[in-house]
Amino acid sequence: MRNLDLEKPINCCECSHYSIHPSYPYLVICLMKDQLISQPREGCEDYVEKNWKKLVEVLSEKGFLYCVECNKPIYTIEELTKHKKEFIPIEFFHDDVASEEALAAD
Repeated sequence: MRNLDLEKPINCCECSHYSIHPSYPYLVICLMKDQLISQPREGCEDYVEKNWKKLVEVLSEKGFLYCVECNKPIYTIEELTKHKKEFIPIEFFHDDVASEEALAAD
């Protein structure tokens, strides 16, 4: 479903192309445009509403999803229904330097 009213601000959190960095939730990116974004945005021609059917489909394909709000993986549909869809990215953006920021264990 595209946002046909391009004058109306949209909530990128509800878009399938919206992704949140798992370690830094204030960093969000539009995977379609490959750019950092902030809220609210003007209308976007690439907006595709994220829906529960798509989340269930991705959960079935990948075997898990991740909730950025509570920092927990989601493995079942029952668990999925306990979370808000805007905090569950369909796909994470790739962070080439995340491993360099991870704490080392002795």
